[in-house]
Amino acid sequence: MIVASRLRKGSTNSPRGAARLLADALVTAAKAGASGVVTVSAYYGHGMVAAARRGGARFSVTARMDPAVTRTITEIPTDAWTPIKYARAIFDEQENRWVWDAEVAEIGFTAFTSHKKSEHVGTRLIVRRVKRLNPTTVPAGQGELFSTWRHHAVFTDSAESMPAAEATHRDHAIVEQVIADLKGSSLARMPSVISSCRVGWGGDLR
Repeated sequence: MIVASRLRKGSTNSPRGAARLLADALVTAAKAGASGVVTVSAYYGHGMVAAARRGGARFSVTARMDPAVTRTITEIPTDAWTPIKYARAIFDEQENRWVWDAEVAEIGFTAFTSHKKSEHVGTRLIVRRVKRLNPTTVPAGQGELFSTWRHHAVFTDSAESMPAAEATHRDHAIVEQVIADLKGSSLARMPSVISSCRVGWGGDLR
């Protein structure tokens, strides 16, 4: 169910106005009968996380691989990584192949430290790493950390166990694909980019 959408004037970046859109979506979801734990998967930014918390929701967002996140990943102990196998393979677009297994770990992380201290958000960073098969895909400047593994970090305040929280975040891709299909088909003729909000509740993504 699409709980919020907005047409924006002119060309703009996707996160613009997203925090307000999320706030509206959470109100609509509550009126539509959302119950249990509401989880938001959207843009990594202080505005979005703050809006989720104000709306009584949890968040699970892909973290940008900025210096702070990269440094935190290097601090994960070697023995903290847990192997996982996917019941259904996921497609790795960067390496153009299907992936059946990976390793996950988590570590405490404080985000948005460039903001004033009262706006810092400290919670969990869940990291999935997949072995690289093609060394030419290693981005310039990432150094030894990413020469063997490619990392995907999720910033979340989920109360689920680490494997369950990582799986829940991956499930959001189903909703993202539906939105992408809409934008590429029936909504392709709309006069402006549509900013969409994804909200899941009760363990089921809607």
